[in-house]
Amino acid sequence: MANSDPERQAREQIAKTEEAEARDRATGMASLFDLRMVIGGLLALDGLTLTVMGVFASDDAKAKAAGININLWAGLVILAGGAIFLAWAALRPLRAEDLQDTDTDHPKAD
Repeated sequence: MANSDPERQAREQIAKTEEAEARDRATGMASLFDLRMVIGGLLALDGLTLTVMGVFASDDAKAKAAGININLWAGLVILAGGAIFLAWAALRPLRAEDLQDTDTDHPKAD
């Protein structure tokens, strides 16, 4: 009976930990590392940089591209792509129900 007490305590601790993990997933911790946010942020940053470079482009840079301000137009398109990714992540956040358990190293407890 003395051996079952530490085992019972360990099982209770495991159950509490699993409950806490499920609660964290349900409250939005699952979307903490949403790739849409990372991709959207990087695209927005690059698009903003190109747009600013295009706004202050010299006439020589425009002449090299047949009179088209390539930095400005490419920057605006990339900026729009970043905005789409960020809007997608904001309007359709990840939910815990949508995530599948892909952890095959640890079998599920019944």
